[in-house]
Amino acid sequence: MVDAVRASASKMQGMKAALDARARELDALRAQLDSERQDLERRAARQEAERQAIEGEREEVRAARASVDQDLATIRADRENLSAEQTRFQDAANDLAAREKALREAENNVERLDQEMIGRMREADAKFLAIVNREEALVKLQQDWLVAFETREQELRTITEQMHAQHEESAKLHESLAHLESVFKDETDRLAAKRHELAAREASLLEAQRYLATVIEAADVGPREAERPSPPPADEPPAPTESPPPPMPVVAPTGPEPVEAEQTPEAEARPGVTRAEAMDRLTRAIEAWKGARDSGRSVGEMRNTLKLAKDALQAGKYENAIRLATVVLDNLQPAVIAR
Repeated sequence: MVDAVRASASKMQGMKAALDARARELDALRAQLDSERQDLERRAARQEAERQAIEGEREEVRAARASVDQDLATIRADRENLSAEQTRFQDAANDLAAREKALREAENNVERLDQEMIGRMREADAKFLAIVNREEALVKLQQDWLVAFETREQELRTITEQMHAQHEESAKLHESLAHLESVFKDETDRLAAKRHELAAREASLLEAQRYLATVIEAADVGPREAERPSPPPADEPPAPTESPPPPMPVVAPTGPEPVEAEQTPEAEARPGVTRAEAMDRLTRAIEAWKGARDSGRSVGEMRNTLKLAKDALQAGKYENAIRLATVVLDNLQPAVIAR
């Protein structure tokens, strides 16, 4: 056991010695590494300094290149300016030659103009003398013109007064025209109302014409009336007479019958009659004929006259229609009075 302990102790001492030796080796290696690291740091610092120096040289080279480029650009600009100056100088030389030529031509023109001016001055002297002579004539014309101007001014004053009077007359005429316009408007309204009335009357006359045609056709197909028998003697009893047929209904015209005005010279001087007047007269004649027929009077010969009056009315012969209707009315007037 002691031997084992001793062996372990000796082994531990050997290991300690080995560890000490190893520690010394490590210290030596550490010192070597420190020296190498310091050497590397010195090299890195030297390389950094060299790199900075190279960068500085590079900047200098760039600045030198920029300066060279600028110098080259300046040289090119100077060359271009020199070319432009040379061209301008050549143009100036050409202009100078042209001006010299123009000056020579101008001198020739001046000499020619001097000669022309001398001739024109002579002509001007002659014209001046003519103007002096004409001035005297113009003075005389001016006096005549002043006299004519005064005369014209007097005439214009008279015309102005006349125009003023005409203007006042035009104003009065305008007022009268305004009054006439109002009167014309009233008359137009009255004529429009009259036209509506005539239209209604025309409609009634057309209806009456249709009625007349119906009546005349009925009269054509009706039996002819026999003449009245002679009165019986006094000792014989009178024969019984047939009762008259009932009167046919008469359709009155829609419009009022026109009342005949008294005949005056103005009415007789009318150029013609209208369809309405002829229709009215024929209607009255037919009414009278119907009344006479209903009363038992022999009116067969009047029927042909009424037919002729109707044909004349349809043919546009209004005067003939009125004349025939008047004949019927005159013949039937005693019968109407008796009724």
